[in-house]
Amino acid sequence: MYHLIGKQVLVHLYSHQGISVGTVRGRVADVAAAVEVAPGMKKDLAYVVDITTDDPETPYKNSAGGENESWFAIQDIEVIEDDKPRLFVN
Repeated sequence: MYHLIGKQVLVHLYSHQGISVGTVRGRVADVAAAVEVAPGMKKDLAYVVDITTDDPETPYKNSAGGENESWFAIQDIEVIEDDKPRLFVN
């Protein structure tokens, strides 16, 4: 997990119903293992900063109202590597 720190990533965003609502870009600043996100449900999380959206006029806001940074499940993160093209992405 710690290999993600400093990496540029795409975060795939989903509604509470599990429907994909888009992606944002950012950089992983920290990670946390086995965080209880709901009773009986633990996930590995990454803290993503410097988040940008497709619309520069609309910053990303997390659930606490903070802008351009948030915790996300690692399962929803895709590492962006400039030297490797994104082929066959779901």
